Amino acid sequence: MKASSLRSILLIKAVEEQDPEGAILPLAEREAATREALRRWPVAASATARSDREQHAWRILESRAADLNARLVQRHPVVARTVMLESHATAVSAILLAAAFVLGLVLSMLDSRVRIEIVAFPLLGVVLWNLGVYAVLVAGALRRRRSGSGVPAIARDATWPVRWAWGRAATLIKRAAFYHRPLAAALRRFSDEWWPLAQPLLLRHGARVLHAAAAVVALGLIAGFYVRGIGLEYRAGWESTFLDPGQVRSILQLMYGPASALTGIALPADSAAVAALHWRGGAGGAPAAPWIHLMATTALLLVVLPRLLLALVATLGLVRASSRVEPPASLLAYARGVLGASDAALPSETVRVVPYAYQPGTATMDGVHKLLGAAFGTGTRVELGAQVPYGDEPALASRIRGSAADVYVVLCSLAATPEAENHGAVLALARATLSDAPAHVRLLVLIDESPYVGMLGTDATLSGRIEQRREAWRSFVAQHGLAACLVDLAALAGAAPVEPGLQDSVRRCSRGTLR
Repeated sequence: MKASSLRSILLIKAVEEQDPEGAILPLAEREAATREALRRWPVAASATARSDREQHAWRILESRAADLNARLVQRHPVVARTVMLESHATAVSAILLAAAFVLGLVLSMLDSRVRIEIVAFPLLGVVLWNLGVYAVLVAGALRRRRSGSGVPAIARDATWPVRWAWGRAATLIKRAAFYHRPLAAALRRFSDEWWPLAQPLLLRHGARVLHAAAAVVALGLIAGFYVRGIGLEYRAGWESTFLDPGQVRSILQLMYGPASALTGIALPADSAAVAALHWRGGAGGAPAAPWIHLMATTALLLVVLPRLLLALVATLGLVRASSRVEPPASLLAYARGVLGASDAALPSETVRVVPYAYQPGTATMDGVHKLLGAAFGTGTRVELGAQVPYGDEPALASRIRGSAADVYVVLCSLAATPEAENHGAVLALARATLSDAPAHVRLLVLIDESPYVGMLGTDATLSGRIEQRREAWRSFVAQHGLAACLVDLAALAGAAPVEPGLQDSVRRCSRGTLR
């Protein structure tokens, strides 16, 4: 899904979940937008596969969100400035590029004497810095090829646009709270869900800007030499404590050889000609115009062109990543609620719960049904498998294969201490059993806190023991490549709705890539 489409959908989703009464977006407008989106995107008769149904649902949600987003921005302009994180990064990027050009001009004027050093700073420093960056990029590319990581190292280090964008958005949300608290709460919820998806895009944007800024520094340096050369008579030469003319000639050939071949400007023919360029006792040097041309060409060849090429590659990567953002798991539950019983409705999820060494009570199972229904959408079917007792861990495989579910839940009790020989074996077996399952199938490790909390009672002095046990389970499950979702399930029984944060936690802990 395109990043812009997903952003609009998540914004409307956050508003609707935070404002069920319709104070921000009236309920009638939401229903009208749904009807219009369904009319624009009728269900094709051939759309029977699960993936086709989901793609069709995304199109309907995108169309619906576009209509509602336009109404929302019209009433609350702050929304547009808050959700467009990349616009904030673009603003600071423009400032950075301007500062980079100024830096290049300043570098050209660092030597107060009206002369140019042909084998020293600033050109040599700029070239060496960029060559070092190229070496880091090549090494990073080789590491990514071995590790399978998709984000360049320079992108991971380009955190300044991310911090700027996030800080700017947080400030706008804080201001919104002064005049419309429900809207500010919805924007905070949107930011929490959109931020992890937008961050990789902003990092790629940062990498692109850093490459462009490096090219602009070199352009500023070139411009500074040429502009000052119009009104001043530069002389070019060199001075060194350790280098002799023969060594300097080798450096000149290495540094300016490609530029000389390209421009036809000859370099010093021998060591004597190089010695004549040596600054000594106020004498030495030669007219700087040919050297300025060589320096400009060298900067273009070694800095400007490579950096612009890297910026282009980063731009293409950003465009590709922006067009293929994976929708979060929460969107499926939201789509089921929006589409309801229409022709475009998505099939309900089936969740199979397998307790391990724990027999949940009635209140606990009520909490399980309520929690999973809220997390995975309207109409979720929850199946309870037979308990797997201690010592019979291999039976878990048959319990999991007992039905074709979309989500498999291994239910454990916080009262038990996690142990590698039993709990670890169960988690490993669950992963192995689902390793060849379809891509949409997920595994959730659900830890019921109610037995342990009930056993320790409400004694505040024992709260530390509860937290220690929670941390032990989190660490243990994480060692098996999964995430533990810890919930007091019995406490969920009743009429109170499940908190959105808890729903998000369940979906985050559901592991869909088990291979």
